[in-house]
Amino acid sequence: MRRIACLIVGLGFFLSSCKQTTVQATPTLVPTGLLTPYQTLTPKSIVPTATIIVTIPVTPAPTPTPFLHTVTNDDTMLGLAYRYGIKLEDLKAANPGVDPNAMSVGMQLVIPIGGEIPEILPTPTAMPVQAKQPRCYRVGDGGAWCIVAIHNDMETSLENLSVWVGLYTPQGVNLASQEVYAPMNILRPGSTIPLMAYFAPPIPDEYEARSEVIRALAIPTNDTRYLDLEVKTGTVEINPDGRQAVISGDVMLPENGPTPSQVWVLGVAYDANGDIVGARKWKSAGETHFEITVYSLGGIINHVELLTEIRP
Repeated sequence: MRRIACLIVGLGFFLSSCKQTTVQATPTLVPTGLLTPYQTLTPKSIVPTATIIVTIPVTPAPTPTPFLHTVTNDDTMLGLAYRYGIKLEDLKAANPGVDPNAMSVGMQLVIPIGGEIPEILPTPTAMPVQAKQPRCYRVGDGGAWCIVAIHNDMETSLENLSVWVGLYTPQGVNLASQEVYAPMNILRPGSTIPLMAYFAPPIPDEYEARSEVIRALAIPTNDTRYLDLEVKTGTVEINPDGRQAVISGDVMLPENGPTPSQVWVLGVAYDANGDIVGARKWKSAGETHFEITVYSLGGIINHVELLTEIRP
């Protein structure tokens, strides 16, 4: 009997021992206060080129023909949005190639009916124009002005020019970007126009600026929206320090001809290397004599060139 009792006690001890060996305790994590970050080295020699994707929102159109509005002298995008009872954002989306601050008399805007953008609205295609990489100049508030020069080496005039400008770190991280429009609607053959983008601070000490042409449309040869009138330069005075230039002149109107509805003159300042360092636009209020003061964003002004846009 005593032997049987001993066997029972021994068997219980054996089963208890087996059960303990199959139970695994959940480990308790004890914070050490030290983290080892996972790092991926980025080669400094590789800087990605910005790829621009211009997307125009498209919704079904209620009619196959979009409604067009011809811009008059007093029109603004906000005013047209109120007039037609549409959202300002919808009006801008329906006219992606139009700068709201530089609408010219005679141009046509697509009016999205009921807030819908006609699906037949074409996506603008950039013509093969030459654009230099941006040159950026620091300003007193810590920001920077970046200038992209576009040269028209084609036989036809261009209009509705815009470029994408972006700032990058040396490692290729994008800091900021924006789309910039030309200060004039037309760029004649053989001419160069600056497109200027301002980037607010803070901006690091080391950065790179890149650009890509988004839009440059050819003007038909039979187009009558622009007048090719002579501009006579009177005087060009460059300050001794080369930081400022004053240009005066006159727009020569044909005898017995109608008075233009719009006259713009753009003064463009260049340094000795042929790089644009500043620009300023003059708008006529009915007069034909102009005087423009152009300030340099960086470098010495060597000479000044004039661009004009005149509408009948």
